[in-house]
Amino acid sequence: MTAPASLRMTAGDFASLAGCHPSSAALRVLRDGQVSRRLLTLMSVVDAARDSAPEFWETQGAVAWELCRLARTTDVRAFEDVLLHPHVGVWLGRCLRNLNGPRPAVRTCTDLARLSGLAAAAALRAGLHPHLTLAAPGSLVWLPTLGVVRLSGSVTEVRLRGDVLAPGGRPPAIGERDEPAAPDTTRYAPRHITARPAGDAPPLSVVLEDNDPYRDAHGHPVLPRQTAAELRAWQASVSSAWGVVTRLLPERSAACATLWTAVVPLRLPWTGRGVSSSAREAYGAIAASFTTDPVRLAETVVHESAHIAFGALADLTDLADPEDRTLQRVGWREDARPVGSVLTGTHAHLALLEFWRRRERELSGEQARAARARLCHYGAQVVDALRTLQAHPALTPMGALFVSIMAGEAARCGFPVCLPSARTNGPSHVRVACQEALKGARRRGGSSAVLGEAGLAVGTVSCGGEAAEETTPGAG
Repeated sequence: MTAPASLRMTAGDFASLAGCHPSSAALRVLRDGQVSRRLLTLMSVVDAARDSAPEFWETQGAVAWELCRLARTTDVRAFEDVLLHPHVGVWLGRCLRNLNGPRPAVRTCTDLARLSGLAAAAALRAGLHPHLTLAAPGSLVWLPTLGVVRLSGSVTEVRLRGDVLAPGGRPPAIGERDEPAAPDTTRYAPRHITARPAGDAPPLSVVLEDNDPYRDAHGHPVLPRQTAAELRAWQASVSSAWGVVTRLLPERSAACATLWTAVVPLRLPWTGRGVSSSAREAYGAIAASFTTDPVRLAETVVHESAHIAFGALADLTDLADPEDRTLQRVGWREDARPVGSVLTGTHAHLALLEFWRRRERELSGEQARAARARLCHYGAQVVDALRTLQAHPALTPMGALFVSIMAGEAARCGFPVCLPSARTNGPSHVRVACQEALKGARRRGGSSAVLGEAGLAVGTVSCGGEAAEETTPGAG
């Protein structure tokens, strides 16, 4: 399987990401970057398993990997769709960390065994008719994008006999060894939540992710499989929230629909205050506690979509020195945060300024004053964070340019960032980066600036922790 190619993004598309209104071209680069990152990680897992887990490799791994290769050759898009299933990223990260750790973790064998499920899902999606043994740790067969199959009793190994499985189609003929499936074997297929607003607003389709064994990666307890009544409640809530997003931010709704592919139901904390989260390894997933307030959920979608976009960009290029260990205070957290976390938090809060500006305009009286208060609250937090960031020595030139564009967006929303008029520790990273970008564009006689010339290359894989990058209380 060949390694991914380098990716390139123009300065205009980079600016659209930094300004919280990502272009379709920028989103394509982010998607392709995630495919490349996950493919590289999968190849690293395979190489490590071949060396560190020879028994697994000889009995299961080699066959599963060969099926992955065949599926990618047969239908690369189908293979990539499986690879981009949000929590495949979590599984890959766990496998790689366990294999490369000082001592193999107890769950390494369980996680590795699920490679056969990934391979089977990719093959089925590609239209192949695979015949292979599927591991079922905990009597659960994991088929990313196709759901899970809960087996009866304590069966830990089953046989897939080549039946084609597609979303909405018949279940595969899965049974213990060569026997037919037991009557109490249950397949839990993905359930989609859809919204089709009136007019030209883009439709939305997200998976209600309440079965995936790797969904518990968002920093809060997840809920079990939702009942039919709970599914209807989620459908109503998401549909109403999507109406708010498309009404208030029509120019951003297509980006949100592209970035958001799954919703993970979270348990409501004992405080009764809703929570939401996104995990960098789970590209496309938004985890949230249930709410009947469409504005609150719409705010969550805008905020967490910005986190997803930022995380995908940060997987492609360093915006801050990864070796920097300084911590900074921000208005939305009680604990001090590393500069990378300050960047993603500031960017996600910046995305809310235009949301609340427009929300205020459609209201009157006390409701409008409450929306204004929320806008000012977020605006003050963003300005304080941007002041910290613009002076931070750990910013790379690309990160400094990103911060400069964020400052411009904050100013457009009515919250200018006043930079110090004099400095004792050298010129502002932000200003230097902007000047260099403009000089480069003039030299080339174009408008693509530095990023369009250099491009963003995916050449290494870095697997961070499983917990969410930022956790945001639900808005009331």
